[in-house]
Amino acid sequence: PDLIILDLEMIGITGLIMLDILSQNRQNIPILICSGNLNEHNKQRVINAGAKGFLSKTEGMQQIREAIEALLAGKTYPKEACQYLSETQTSLLSNRQRIILGLMQSGLSNSEMAEALYVSTNTIKTHVRLMYNSLDVNSRIACINKARELGLIDPI
Repeated sequence: PDLIILDLEMIGITGLIMLDILSQNRQNIPILICSGNLNEHNKQRVINAGAKGFLSKTEGMQQIREAIEALLAGKTYPKEACQYLSETQTSLLSNRQRIILGLMQSGLSNSEMAEALYVSTNTIKTHVRLMYNSLDVNSRIACINKARELGLIDPI
């Protein structure tokens, strides 16, 4: 596809997790988030996760057209979207680790995460260990709670 339009509210997997997965596996395909839940925190999270733009579901056809045209032209939408990039949020955990963290929050086991991401269970274990080190925790629950405190994942 030339463009992916993604909602944040989806059944089974959050849009942020899907965005992280798409960001890891896409070939320079711009992603536009279209959501009814675009608070400042979510705007920052989607841009940091790799989206090139966002707009509210309440926007009219003209804004939707402008957003699509901007992303297809290699720009962001809205123009000020790049102001949401955060060095600290992206540097603490890698994109892959944020994906695994989201899957971990969903309750998946290491083997289920490995299957979903087409990697080995040992690769998942390595990423989990690295997340524990980065967040200075020693359990899944502590990892998820610390990530919530830091705004790396949404509260349930």
